[in-house]
Amino acid sequence: MNTKFKSCFAYLILFLLLISCEKVYSAEEIEKNLVLVLVPDLSFQEVKWLKEKGQFPQLWKTGGMAAMNVRPDGPYSYLNNTVSLSAGVRGLGIEGWNAYSKGEFDNGTLVEERYQQWTGKLVDEGIIFHPYLHKLVDKNKETTYRADIGILGQTLKENSVHSYVIGNSDYNEEKIRYGPLLTMDQEGLTKGLLDATRKSPGSAAGVVMDVDKIFAYLSTFNDQSSFFVIEWGDLYRLYKQKDVMTDEYFSKQYELTLLNLELFMYQLLSGHYTDNLMMVSPMVHNDAYQDKERLAPFFYWQGSLGEHIFHIYSSTTRQPFIISNFDLVPTLLNSFHIDHSNDFLGKPLHIKEVNESLLERGLKSIDLMFVIFKTRNVVLSSYITILVLLLILVSVIIFLKDQKEGWKQTAKVLLVSGISSPLWLLLTPYALNYIQANIYLLLLTLLSFLTGYVLVRYVSNPIFAISVTLFVAITVDLFLGHYFMQRSYLGYDPIIGARYYGIGNEYAGIYLISSILLLENPLFRKWFLLLFISLGQIFVLSFTNLGANAGATIATAVMFGFFYYRFYVTNFQWRKLLIIFSVLVPVVIAILFFAQLNGKESHIGYAFSKLFQGDVLYITDTIKRKLEMNWKIFRFSNWTQLFVTTYFLIALYLWRGKKIVRNEVKKLIIQTGVVASLALLVFNDSGVVAAATSMFIIVCTSYYWALEN
Repeated sequence: MNTKFKSCFAYLILFLLLISCEKVYSAEEIEKNLVLVLVPDLSFQEVKWLKEKGQFPQLWKTGGMAAMNVRPDGPYSYLNNTVSLSAGVRGLGIEGWNAYSKGEFDNGTLVEERYQQWTGKLVDEGIIFHPYLHKLVDKNKETTYRADIGILGQTLKENSVHSYVIGNSDYNEEKIRYGPLLTMDQEGLTKGLLDATRKSPGSAAGVVMDVDKIFAYLSTFNDQSSFFVIEWGDLYRLYKQKDVMTDEYFSKQYELTLLNLELFMYQLLSGHYTDNLMMVSPMVHNDAYQDKERLAPFFYWQGSLGEHIFHIYSSTTRQPFIISNFDLVPTLLNSFHIDHSNDFLGKPLHIKEVNESLLERGLKSIDLMFVIFKTRNVVLSSYITILVLLLILVSVIIFLKDQKEGWKQTAKVLLVSGISSPLWLLLTPYALNYIQANIYLLLLTLLSFLTGYVLVRYVSNPIFAISVTLFVAITVDLFLGHYFMQRSYLGYDPIIGARYYGIGNEYAGIYLISSILLLENPLFRKWFLLLFISLGQIFVLSFTNLGANAGATIATAVMFGFFYYRFYVTNFQWRKLLIIFSVLVPVVIAILFFAQLNGKESHIGYAFSKLFQGDVLYITDTIKRKLEMNWKIFRFSNWTQLFVTTYFLIALYLWRGKKIVRNEVKKLIIQTGVVASLALLVFNDSGVVAAATSMFIIVCTSYYWALEN
């Protein structure tokens, strides 16, 4: 017994030692000097090149790496993306926006004179200013995101942190200085050195970044409470000139530009100019954008070169190696011990020290995201078209061949195959690491058809069996942290960035209908099991660590409320039903609120906090964005095909409903499914998608039951 105790004690000591090897860096442990290198047009294509051919491989294997969603409010551009980065929310730029130093000319006029003419303000020596600040502020007030221009620089200034900007991305006579957006206050003023290039006749635009001048400028500051943004414009200038360069010379300059950037980052760290260094790309170059590799690199180093390796985690995305442009401002403020986390939808990044490099694993994970995004439109459009054709074919069989047993069996197999396809789309996304998208689509079709055939041939109730499987699979995946859903074609894409965690609208529709189909079995219609299923699903969909889907939560309450009333109340009256719903929806909203009180805030919790602060405008702006998104999806999305087809067919079914299904419970389940689909359409931000997937399952089920009759 004594020996066992000693062994347990030894293992406990070893465990504690292992834990101590992993360190999470809080704001208090981060030094107050921070340098951020802004590299427009840097993509993961360059990161891979530097990893393989760079002269300082240790630079990229240490520190921490993540891929950042840099989507702005409007079109993808350097200006729009940088406005978004600097505001902590999606923003928009304006035509003519730029930064100037006193003494510069624009179209033959001193810029400070024009600034005085427009604003009535004078500019001091050494100050960088923005004549169009008022226009940029007004432009963003008109958007539904209402980006607060200059919030980062202003907050740092109010907390005695000095901000400076160095460098530019000027191209010939065109002035491009967007780095100051990250350091300027709300008057559009900042300090720094815009002229940080030197002549280089063979380089793009005839200039390169002047490293000696940058280091000399950095060396003049001894104040530790300083934030520096270095706008490294060499790669941007190179890609801007690419179309007029020979391929051979572009390749040569491309390699030289990347090696110069790498050397500069190495010197920043090894020369002890800063103990905290970030490198972020506000946008990827056009080649990467056209290749649909639209996540931008983000790197972080702390201490001396090679001293620490980090894992970077975002509470905003809750996905490995993925962060949001919303996170940068809170992270920078947190680095200077400034807590404004409640003011931003994004959250400070969690930086945890680990023992081995995560670069290879991170790049592999990001490559899979790129593959899914590149093939998403083709795969989904093909998949949706197959589902529509399946419904049309089965409709023909039902109305013309319903007396022939062979045709009926074929139709049943097709229907169960269609219902099972979301299951395989959920379970198989990581196969794309090994096979191409067209092979994946064939594999999906084969697996779905085999599932339909086996269930129809060997299972007495295929609809119930596949409903149970779908319900359990989705529930388990939510409890496992959305591991499969976050990469599924029916899941949410981090490059699109509409959602990063929880249950997406595609699977929300499937999840609701799979649960209501369980009630075909008399066992699940017992009041205690029915109550358990309904409350359990509301909990799963509302909880921040699980579904985190407000629209689906409300739709679930409406769905089960309708079923309860119709199943237990014989004297049906629409007036009573509406009264029940008017009470039920506020109760569910209250449940949604309490589900956010687990210490892990979601976008739903942020909306509640804004509402309690009296910021009704945030709520109305959010609703407006959701309505605009639904209309956009309806006009342009492939899901509209399935939405229109299923709603037309269910209307036709309901018109002939009494002649098709005689079982009263099955009739009620179909009616409840229609109510659930309509609720998803009304309450979800992408309601067209959720309504389409839910109605597809309902139509397939009603057709299957019709064939059984």
